[in-house]
Amino acid sequence: MRSYLLSASFILLAACAVPGETAPGDGNPAAPYERITFKGEIATPAERARCEAAGGTVQRAGMLGWENCIQTFADGGKTCSDSSDCTGECRSAGEFVDAGAAATGQCTANDNIFGCYQTIENGRAGGALCVD
Repeated sequence: MRSYLLSASFILLAACAVPGETAPGDGNPAAPYERITFKGEIATPAERARCEAAGGTVQRAGMLGWENCIQTFADGGKTCSDSSDCTGECRSAGEFVDAGAAATGQCTANDNIFGCYQTIENGRAGGALCVD
């Protein structure tokens, strides 16, 4: 069961990677953002160094409490109507609204994928989602 959850989380993390976006938090729009993932429950010294060199911090996150590289985005909190407006995702800023309803949101503050949220795409609310 644990290996199944590990495989599923890696697939989910890989699906969230968006190459070529602006770098988080460094104010340099030319630098690409790359989501940094770890192979196991605890970051190796090399993985930790890579995360920190990219401006991230190693934090335990998710229901399993595994270590993750969390990178902060400079545009976090900016009003948005689509994830293309953000380094990360455009998400509902408060109460969830009906899926498909017109909506604006806020750019995510970091690349932590865990928690409950509702994405906003093309000015419309998506379905609510909880990632453990």
